[in-house]
Amino acid sequence: MAIQASSVVEAGRQALSQLQQVGIESSVLDVNVLLGLVTGLEPAEVVLHQDDGLSAQQLEDFDRAVQRRIQHEPVAYITGTKGFRRIDLEVSPSVLVPRPETELLVQVALDLWDEAECDFVVDVGTGSGAVGLSLAEERPCLRVLATDISASALDVAVQNRQRLGLVDRVRLSRADGLAGVALCGSLVVANLPYIATSVIPTLQPDILKWEPRMALDGGSDGLAVIRGVVGQLEDAGAVGAAFEVGMDQAVPVKQLLVDVGFLAASIHQDFSGRPRVVAGLRSR
Repeated sequence: MAIQASSVVEAGRQALSQLQQVGIESSVLDVNVLLGLVTGLEPAEVVLHQDDGLSAQQLEDFDRAVQRRIQHEPVAYITGTKGFRRIDLEVSPSVLVPRPETELLVQVALDLWDEAECDFVVDVGTGSGAVGLSLAEERPCLRVLATDISASALDVAVQNRQRLGLVDRVRLSRADGLAGVALCGSLVVANLPYIATSVIPTLQPDILKWEPRMALDGGSDGLAVIRGVVGQLEDAGAVGAAFEVGMDQAVPVKQLLVDVGFLAASIHQDFSGRPRVVAGLRSR
């Protein structure tokens, strides 16, 4: 049903009702974000402008955005942007929406960089470039090689690299894992597919219907892609490695790293207390 309203508060009320009817749990936040999108306000400012009027064009744009959200399209794909640590990223259905949990991977990688004598970082499966670009933005001396098997994902990362002014320090390359990548002296970081194939159909509609399956499906046990990339690290000269992992995967991934020579391996928990990142160092 098309939204018909002359004010911010009434348009928001109608949109909230429609989103709640289809089970959107983040309806209140989503409405404020989408109102902010069409009015130019920050989501937190929308509540201060409840009595403002909406132009015919703003109402049309808002209704179109709400109808997309009703189809469970992620808000980040509708707005075209997503905040991640200190940067804003362009996103599209070619890449995963960057998650707050993945920010831990960046922090662990920064700590490894500060501790070890690494020459550069390799960000495997970069997607939008969230991890690699954040690392470069937060450490001005750090150089990054970011790879992805998806050409369309790399197109998004290229745009983000340009917007953030990191062309000189972040190189992008299409590659299957670490194939063909010189790793001597590197710190390897990766947020790879780790969801078991059998679990994919049970994912929330926002993910199942819209996000790229290639970036989600980790094979029968969820570890096929991670296992393959860890195998590429053996005898490759990488100084350190850090992987984001899923539920019940931290211990087996830690063992995978130990098996290829990262004896100083550790597990790091996210803000909800869930093991989220496995990291390791080895002597050069």
